[in-house]
Amino acid sequence: MAWTSEEGVRRGTLSLLLAALCVLYFGMLGTIPLLDPDEGRYAEIPREMLASGDFVTPHLNGVVYLEKPPLFYWGTALGLTLFGENEFGARVFGAAASVLGVVLTFWMGVELAGPRTGLYAAAILATSFYYYIVGRLNTIDMTLGVLLVVAIFPAYLYLSGKRAERRYLYLAYAGAALAFLAKGLIGVVFPVAILLLWAILAVRLREVPRLLSWVGIAIFLALALPWVVLVQRANPDFFQFFFIREHLLRYTTTTHGRYQPFWFFFPIVPAGFLLWLPFVRKAYLAARRNAAVFFSREDRVFLFTWVGFIVLFFSASDSKLITYMTPVFPPLALLLGRGLALWTAEEEGGVPFRVPLFVALALGAALLFAPLLAKGLTREAVEGGGWLLSAAPALLALLAWGLVPLWMKRLGANRVVLLSAALLALFWMSINPPAAALIGATRSGKSLAAEINAHLRPGDIVAQNGVYIQTIPFYTKQRTVVIGDPDDLQFGMGRAPDRAEYFPDEAAFQRLWNSDRRVFCLFNRGEMDTIRERYPNHRLLSRSRRGILIVNH
Repeated sequence: MAWTSEEGVRRGTLSLLLAALCVLYFGMLGTIPLLDPDEGRYAEIPREMLASGDFVTPHLNGVVYLEKPPLFYWGTALGLTLFGENEFGARVFGAAASVLGVVLTFWMGVELAGPRTGLYAAAILATSFYYYIVGRLNTIDMTLGVLLVVAIFPAYLYLSGKRAERRYLYLAYAGAALAFLAKGLIGVVFPVAILLLWAILAVRLREVPRLLSWVGIAIFLALALPWVVLVQRANPDFFQFFFIREHLLRYTTTTHGRYQPFWFFFPIVPAGFLLWLPFVRKAYLAARRNAAVFFSREDRVFLFTWVGFIVLFFSASDSKLITYMTPVFPPLALLLGRGLALWTAEEEGGVPFRVPLFVALALGAALLFAPLLAKGLTREAVEGGGWLLSAAPALLALLAWGLVPLWMKRLGANRVVLLSAALLALFWMSINPPAAALIGATRSGKSLAAEINAHLRPGDIVAQNGVYIQTIPFYTKQRTVVIGDPDDLQFGMGRAPDRAEYFPDEAAFQRLWNSDRRVFCLFNRGEMDTIRERYPNHRLLSRSRRGILIVNH
């Protein structure tokens, strides 16, 4: 299929799309401090890899951490090496994966329905609320979601007969191996289950044996097996912990304390397309009117199976996180993009479209009152004048987005869709500075770490008592003494040879506090009475929603 000629999508347009993606996802990537807990954790583990030189066994705060495979850590370590141990360096690998995911979505649209569908799907995905937010966070799920596209879609092209070359199948095996190295067994389970279900529902079971390939299996093992062998050799209890506790028990029990109701993900998925929701009805009606050319039946079954299996799989789990829905957004963007492609083909010079303006006005009002909401939730004020000034570009972009569809007759539906995507991109970029002011002080330990770093000298000790803020070790570049029982470190604590030194009980920490060593200690914000009672000679350095910081000397 000629990507650069059909439906007027030229090479220059595609180059502009890629350039816009890079600006959108890499621009102002370091504006917001790393957020707790996930971003702190997934930045600190690669930092410790670089510090120790051990790229086989991940460590967190100096102890073994085997909850996830290492691919994302390796990528983040590369980012830290190239761009420094800062927010940009920690997030750049995930942002690059996000850009790749948009490009792959464009490719899927081109393969299934043509360049216009691919362009629309890519624009929708790149500017959707969920994908943009998760795509710029230092978290594993975006990398997994993108690699699942590599594991699923080329295999579907081969299995459905759209592509006869076996290299598509080999690419899928490689994608599954990398997805396994990103987050474990679901990198294999999801592609196999989705393709098998598609074959059943599309009455194509006779094609399933074609998925088996000795070359493909060799590719998978060559990529995935070396790390498994090396980490098992270094950690004899790896198999039981990683495959049993972190896969079977995580899915079937509430051992990780992430229980949510069955329907938890149902509102999250549509909310993830927040500012594209006003266009859904237009796309749906156009798809109904043009059902014969929407997608072929087998393609529809494939895309809905992809989405439905993942949503139901995680809905049935006893462990749920919002970021688990990342893999469903590329196929959903394809469905919406195809509907809009059919709508724009019908509506060149159509009726003005007012719904986005109402949405823009409602969201704009919410943005204006965000400081008041933040004060009510966190008891910490955000200065109103400064907030309005920093939020003004985002508000203007949002208002322009709402106004564009009113000029439908003059612009045409195609330009309305593309201008809407461009203005949404501008809106998301503009929201970074006010977001940093709103959530940076309440969801990150960066300000506390800065207070510590201002006084820290070689040989000083940084401790956390009854709390474990994941960003503190990353920003202080120092292993912390932890008093208490943090869930993330339980496995590593139990086998740490220096447990008594870095994970003391309260009595042992009291002795350390009263020694000649200078100790900085962080407590929960409600522990001031306890501090006065147990540490009467302390000096208060900081007190905020994030906690109380004291020092003994």
